[in-house]
Amino acid sequence: SITDDIHVAYRPEPLRYLVEGNVTIIVNEHDVVVVDGSGSPEAARQVIEHIRELTPNPVSVLINTHGHGDHTLGNQEYVSAFPGIQIVTHPGTRAYMTGTTPGRGIDYVRQIARNVESRIANGMLEIDSLERDPTPGNNLVVANLRQYYEHDIFARQRAYGEVELTPATMTIEGRLVLHRGAREIQILFIGAGDTQSDLVVYLPGDRLVATGDMLVHPIPYGFSRQPLQWAKTLDSLATFDVDIMVPGHGDVLYDKSYLNHVRELLRQVRTQVTRGVGAGLDPDRVKDSVDLSDALELFASDDPVLRYYFITYFQQPNVARTYNDVTSN
Repeated sequence: SITDDIHVAYRPEPLRYLVEGNVTIIVNEHDVVVVDGSGSPEAARQVIEHIRELTPNPVSVLINTHGHGDHTLGNQEYVSAFPGIQIVTHPGTRAYMTGTTPGRGIDYVRQIARNVESRIANGMLEIDSLERDPTPGNNLVVANLRQYYEHDIFARQRAYGEVELTPATMTIEGRLVLHRGAREIQILFIGAGDTQSDLVVYLPGDRLVATGDMLVHPIPYGFSRQPLQWAKTLDSLATFDVDIMVPGHGDVLYDKSYLNHVRELLRQVRTQVTRGVGAGLDPDRVKDSVDLSDALELFASDDPVLRYYFITYFQQPNVARTYNDVTSN
C-alpha cells in the first residue's frame, strides 16, 4: 500500500527475467482504476484476486502505459472479470498490439507460445560465455539466467499459450482526465519514452505519478529508439509536483533523486556520443569511447547482477541508439 486507497502490485525481483511490470491500483468511492495489466493472464488473475480483497468496487478503467507484453498480456482477464471495462492507451500502443506482421510488435508472444528452443539455445550460449569469463560474480549472473532458461521460460510459454491479445477500447493522443469525486486521474502523453507511445498517469491531489517504463528501477531500460526525445520527456516528468513515483518496474520512489540520476546518465551518453561523432569516429569506435564507469558504480555498485543488466539493458542499447539518433538529426 502506498496510501489507504492506492496500492502497487509488483514482483520484488525486478531483474528476474522475464520481467513483470508494476500494477498501480487506485481505489475510488465507486470504482477502481488500474494502471497496467500484468505480464500474463495468470499474473493478472492474481492481481484481480487481490483487488477483490481490497474492495468490492469493480475495475472500470484499465490504462496501459505502453504496449509491451509485461504490461498488457493480462488485459483479457480484466475484460472477463469486469464486463464493460474501458481499456485506455495511446493510439500507437493500440497499433502495436493489433499489428499482425510476423516478427514485429507483439508477435513475439505467439512465437514464444509456439516454440522456445531457439531462445533457450541463445540463452545457453550467453551462459556458456559467462561461465568461461573469470570475472568475479559471474556465477550469480549465470544463476539469474539459468532460472529463466531452465525453469521460468516454460512457465512463460504456458502462460503465453492462453493469451488473447486484448487492445484498447479507447485511445488518447494528449490528455484525458478521469474525475472520481475530488480525485483527478490525468492520463497524459508527454513525449516518447521507452516507446514512442508512452503514457503517464498523474494524480495531482495524491502527488503521485505512474511512469510506465520511461522510468524503471533499479536499472533504467535503454531500449528507446528515440533516446534524445526520451531525455526531454524525463525533463518534463521532473517538473511534475509529486512526492511518489511508481516506475514501470521495481520499488516505488519517494523523491526525484533516481529520476535525476537517469536524466544525468542520458546527458552523459548524449554528450560523449556527440563528441565521438564530431571527431569522425565510426559507430564501433564511438561505442568504445563512451565511458560510463561512474554511472555503473552509481547504479550497480559492486552487485554483479546489477552490473550485468546495466551493461545489457542500458549501456549497450542506449549508446547504439543514441548514435543513430545523433547522426540522423
